[in-house]
Amino acid sequence: MQDKVLVIFAFCLSVILSSCEEKNTAEQQSILLPPIQINEVLISYDNCHQDSSTCTYVFLEYPEFSDSTKSDLNEVISGKLRVTASNYFREEAIDGTFEHIAQSFIKDYQSFKIDFPEYQIGWYVKVFAEITYESEGIFSFRIDSESFTGGAHPNSSTSFYVIDKQTKKELSTSAIISDTSKFKNLLEAEFRRIKGMRGDQSFADRGFYIDEGDFLLNNNIGISDTKIMVHFNPYEIAPYAEGATTIEMNKSELKDILKIE
Repeated sequence: MQDKVLVIFAFCLSVILSSCEEKNTAEQQSILLPPIQINEVLISYDNCHQDSSTCTYVFLEYPEFSDSTKSDLNEVISGKLRVTASNYFREEAIDGTFEHIAQSFIKDYQSFKIDFPEYQIGWYVKVFAEITYESEGIFSFRIDSESFTGGAHPNSSTSFYVIDKQTKKELSTSAIISDTSKFKNLLEAEFRRIKGMRGDQSFADRGFYIDEGDFLLNNNIGISDTKIMVHFNPYEIAPYAEGATTIEMNKSELKDILKIE
């Protein structure tokens, strides 16, 4: 009888230990899993090397929350990436996987090469997404993209997004800043500083597409741990040669007009 009790006890103990080991393993895996994982997609024509000027390729790098409870936030990022992709890829490809979208670009180049076999210059699309800030109620990310399909120069663009976690909607500048008039004045002063302009110097004299007395305020606004960023893409406020402009303001300077935590 005693031997039978010992056997039963040993069996129960082994079950408990096995259960604990599985739980500990799951917990360890959860701890080891990074909060954000970086995904990459690289598709090239004839497996060419992307550093070559004759290589045609698509490269996509984007973040993804590892926490399964944040899958809806991953869908927000994916949706904005598809908005960016719509600028470079055929419309019918946008709803597919990112690999499928990239393949559509390569197929377009293949078709082009059939018509112009002597053409040797490579095309490319590069898209990089990055989460810049996260709090309990919001998160912010940016998408940088660059493309070349022939012509005088590549085209590039940067888009910032601030997303309400509860509604999954993008916040406008007025939802982030309580006093947009004051914000525009601060932006203009910082813009003039980084461009080396005097306070009374005309924007038109410097070649900017900005009306005097009405500094532009767009919704291309992002957030980091310490700063608020407002971005203007090439051609938006100046010729291509001027490039893009990002105005960064410290949160501490804006604390009286910031509506977000």
